[in-house]
Amino acid sequence: MAKETSMSFIENGTIRVGVDLSIGGAVTHVSHVERSGNLINSHDWGRQIQMSFYSGPHNYQREGKRKAKHWGGFPWNPIQSGDSFGNGSRVLESRNTGTALYVRSVPMLWPMDNDPGQCTFETWIELEGSTFRFRGRLNNRRGDTTQYRPFHQEVPAVYTNGVWHRLMTYVGERPFTDGPLTEVRKTAREPWPWSKWLASESWAALVDETGWGIGVWHPGVYEYHGGFAGRRGSGGPKDGPTGYVSPMHTDVLDHDIVYEYSCVFVVGSLTGIRQYAREHNAQRPASLTWAFEADRQHWGIRNAVDGGWPIAGGIDVALDGRRATLDSPFVFWQADQTPTLRIRASFKTKGREARVFWRPYSAEIHTTASWNAWAASWWTEERSVAMPVTNDGTMTDYVVNLGQSGAYRGALCGLRIGFPEAVKEDSVRVERISLERVGQ
Repeated sequence: MAKETSMSFIENGTIRVGVDLSIGGAVTHVSHVERSGNLINSHDWGRQIQMSFYSGPHNYQREGKRKAKHWGGFPWNPIQSGDSFGNGSRVLESRNTGTALYVRSVPMLWPMDNDPGQCTFETWIELEGSTFRFRGRLNNRRGDTTQYRPFHQEVPAVYTNGVWHRLMTYVGERPFTDGPLTEVRKTAREPWPWSKWLASESWAALVDETGWGIGVWHPGVYEYHGGFAGRRGSGGPKDGPTGYVSPMHTDVLDHDIVYEYSCVFVVGSLTGIRQYAREHNAQRPASLTWAFEADRQHWGIRNAVDGGWPIAGGIDVALDGRRATLDSPFVFWQADQTPTLRIRASFKTKGREARVFWRPYSAEIHTTASWNAWAASWWTEERSVAMPVTNDGTMTDYVVNLGQSGAYRGALCGLRIGFPEAVKEDSVRVERISLERVGQ
């Protein structure tokens, strides 16, 4: 670990946020004028508030570089602070206006000893009242040009000190209706401290016994991971006990991708954190629409690859004979309000029938065991309808009546497009997908 820190602080009379320029500009300090103490844990360089990304290969190893035995099976994982051996990431540029920060850095690969990522990170932080906006960008320049499968991306990772140990969120099916909150805790049988759940209001918070702490609201993100490790209720920035929470996207990281996201941190009471999310939650549009004009919109391909970055007006899928699928990110909608699916796509395939699946929402998922059991039943023939297609490569607007199925009901959280039977060198291009509300 770095022996000295080089802190850069911004403050506005309500909150103070500091980044450490000796470890890539990761956030190591957040405090509020009304409460004493720093909320953020820095026991090692895998904590802090920081960017962290994942891609293949599954067991990354670079010739001539040592890998930590404890992280032996880890994939390619550049993180903002530094590596597990204590080598800090290098800052290339930083700017501080007093209430806003910018940092550009070269991250380290977490499981490796002094193996800088072939990429750069950029971070923008802006204060507003008791909140700060965090914007992160990955600029990839990997020599390995393989298109690996989608991986979870921490957007971003957040670690608090042991005092802020209660992980609170809303998991119900009626977001922003003042339903009861849930405290996420692992069961005694689970050795891994982190859990997975769906946050239908797109936020989660780590708070103390009084319900005061820090929340992260990432609009449009519904999958969250988090938990607590160590002794609850005590410990400072350099101590072991820590709370963890992270909004999660699942995305392909191409070797040359520019990948960006933005979220907001709220420092205060649980009531204030939730109220901020409610007030700033964008009014839901008439349809849930994904237009693949410049990126994948967090959709992921299984059993196939696409044309790679940059995306230009659509996703071009190269089929190799396997039954490929295109899976949506986690979303949230009510079946009775949104019965119609529209897909603009072209199919050059052997088969003439695609299939549309939907994933049921569950408010009972907030342990690893329950998540895994639920995931095993996501995609079933019962929760699907056929979509006949023109398989000569003609771009067509397809309209699918999902409401025709008696199994299309309740709260839902995902879509899968099962492509038709294909042979090698068949292809599909998808330009737009939308779920439309009743009366549209």
